[in-house]
Amino acid sequence: MKKVKKVLSWCIPLVLITVALMTPAITQAGSIKIWPDQLKPQEPNSQHWQDVSMISNGYFYAPFTLPLGAKITKVIYYHEAEEAYTQVRIYRVKMGTQPESLAFGSSTDSTETIIPVEVVFSGDPIIRAGYRYYIWVYSGSATWFHGAKITYQE
Repeated sequence: MKKVKKVLSWCIPLVLITVALMTPAITQAGSIKIWPDQLKPQEPNSQHWQDVSMISNGYFYAPFTLPLGAKITKVIYYHEAEEAYTQVRIYRVKMGTQPESLAFGSSTDSTETIIPVEVVFSGDPIIRAGYRYYIWVYSGSATWFHGAKITYQE
């Protein structure tokens, strides 16, 4: 019985320490979707088009919110075109400062097929306090943006 107690006296704390160290390694993944009708025209013109499924021919933006400390792991958007191209950027800005570009993606595909386009990060992908984050979209004429998906880990 003494041997069992002795083994348990060091075994149980070892298991508890192991579990405690493993818990932070388990992260939750999430995603948000930016639909075309959520975007606001940046420079409204009589030629821009916007509905629930697509935008075309203009500059658009939409702020988004993710949990503080979350890391953006992937951004894709959906592009379709006969000609011209689309462009997507992820920005963050502190009040009273210039926006900082964090990611950029574009496509010139003109197959008239909706394709996913990856937006590549060159800036800090961690959501920080004090910043406002937003997606910025350019869509040329005869080019359609069909939404974006932002994936992150907490």
